[in-house]
Amino acid sequence: MKHLLKTAAIACMVLIGASCKHDDPDPVPVKADFSGTVTVTYRGTDYDTENIKVNFTPSADGKTADILIYAIKFVPQMPVTLDITIPGVSVTPSGKDFLLSGESLIPLALGGQYPNYNVTGLSGKISGDQISFSLMFGDYPTSYKGTKL
Repeated sequence: MKHLLKTAAIACMVLIGASCKHDDPDPVPVKADFSGTVTVTYRGTDYDTENIKVNFTPSADGKTADILIYAIKFVPQMPVTLDITIPGVSVTPSGKDFLLSGESLIPLALGGQYPNYNVTGLSGKISGDQISFSLMFGDYPTSYKGTKL
C-alpha cells in the first residue's frame, strides 16, 4: 500500500511538472539592411526620396540598436547627401515584432555629433521583413518605410 501511494504521488508530481508552461525567452533582433522611402516635411511640403538604404544594428543584448541612414538628402535643395547614424534606439519585443523608440538622441554624421538636429519622438517597428519609423530631426518631421534586402 505504501509503495502504491508513493508511486501515485511521484506520478502526480511528474504530471504537474510536465504541465507547467515554461516562458520562452524574448526574441532578439538581428542586424539587417533595408531599402525604402524617406519622407521629410520641410516648410509644409513632404519630400520623398526613394531607394534609401538603412542599416539596423542591434546591441549584443538586443535592447538598443543603431540605425544608419545612408545617403540621405533632406530636401532637394540640399547640396550633399549624408550618412546619419541614430545611436541608442530602444528596442522592445512585442510578439514577433520589435518596437522602436527614442527620445533626445543626438545623431552622428561626418565624424561628429549634430545636437541641432536632436532626434525626438522616434517611434516605429520591425515586423517581418518591414521596418517603419518616424521621428523629428530637430524641427523636421521625418519618416521611413523599407523592406529587408
